[in-house]
Order: sequence, then C-alpha cells, then structure tokens
Amino acid sequence: MPIRGTPTNTYEDIIDYEEKAPHSKIAHPWPEHFYSLHVALGAAGEEAKAELIHHSWQDASLSYVSYRFITKK
Repeated sequence: MPIRGTPTNTYEDIIDYEEKAPHSKIAHPWPEHFYSLHVALGAAGEEAKAELIHHSWQDASLSYVSYRFITKK
C-alpha cells in the first residue's frame, strides 16, 4: 500500500516508523498519538487505497489531516 510521505511509500514504513524516521519523536513524543494510524491501516486491509479528504494547518505548526481508506470491491 503506498503511503505518501514515508521513505519508500509503503505500509512497512509505518510499522517501522521509529527506525525509518529516528526524529519522529519530535513530532510524536508519545506513540499513542500515532497508533490510530496503525489501527486504521490494519482495518482497511492490504489492498486498500488511502485518499486524502482534508488537510489544513493551525498556528503554522498543527497539521490536521484526514484520510479515507477505500477497499477494492
């Protein structure tokens, strides 16, 4: 599954985020804020596609991003 913004754009990049992005703790100091992405990806299944449905910023540093995961029929 392609995941835009990860080193190789794969699901494995999300699973190994601490190794692949060693400075991720700056943006996500506690992993519970990041685990919801793991749950959504797992629930969507291997053949799912991610679709960006909302992206905005607040105070020049807070990103609000929402994705919808679409499964093949």
